[in-house]
Amino acid sequence: MSQLTAPELLERILDGNRRWSEGNTERDLLGAPSNPLEHQPPVAVIGCSDARVPPAAVLGAAAGAIFTLRLPGHYVDIPVAAGLGFAMTSLGTRLAIVLAHEDCRAVDAAYTEYTTGVPPNLALAPLTGSLAAGLYRAGGATSVTDAIDVNARNTAENLIAQCPSLRQALIDGDAQLAVLRYSPATRLVTVLEESVMPPRDATH
Repeated sequence: MSQLTAPELLERILDGNRRWSEGNTERDLLGAPSNPLEHQPPVAVIGCSDARVPPAAVLGAAAGAIFTLRLPGHYVDIPVAAGLGFAMTSLGTRLAIVLAHEDCRAVDAAYTEYTTGVPPNLALAPLTGSLAAGLYRAGGATSVTDAIDVNARNTAENLIAQCPSLRQALIDGDAQLAVLRYSPATRLVTVLEESVMPPRDATH
C-alpha cells in the first residue's frame, strides 16, 4: 500500500474531526503501522497544553498516527523545533499541523499583556511575553479571538524559521504545514491555512 500524501492526510484528519464532533469513536491510523511497537507517525501536531484539546482524539486519529508536541499557546522553543525535525527526518512524518483552539488562556494572557504591557499571570509571564511580542511583530490583534488566529500563524512561521528539516521539506514539496483552529464548544476544527510555505527568499 502506497503512503498517503500530505493533502490526503489532511483530508483524512478533517474527516476524523467530523467523526469526533458527532461522537463517533472510530479512529484512523492514517497509514501508520498497525503494530504498536513501530513508530512511524505520518502526522505531527504542534498544539497547546490545554487538557480540553487532546490532538489524536480531536482529529479522530488512532494511537501511533500522530507525533505530538505541546506547550501553552503552542509556543515554539528549541525542543519543539528539534522534535519536529526528528519526526520529519527519522519517522517519515509528512504533514505538520499547528492546532490552535478557541478560549486559549495562554493567548488570552498574551493579548492582555500586549494591550496593557502588564502580564496578568506571573507564572506564565516568560511565555506570554514572547507570545505578546509575536503579536506585535505580526502587526497586532484587535481582540482575543483575532489574537488566537494571529498567534497560530506566528507558530507556523516560527516552525519554518527554527526547523530546517521542515523548511527544506516544504521547499522540496515533500511535506505540508497546515494551521487549524479547534472549538471546544462545537468540537470542530476550522482550516486557517491549508498550506504555509517558507518566504520566497528561503534558501536550501
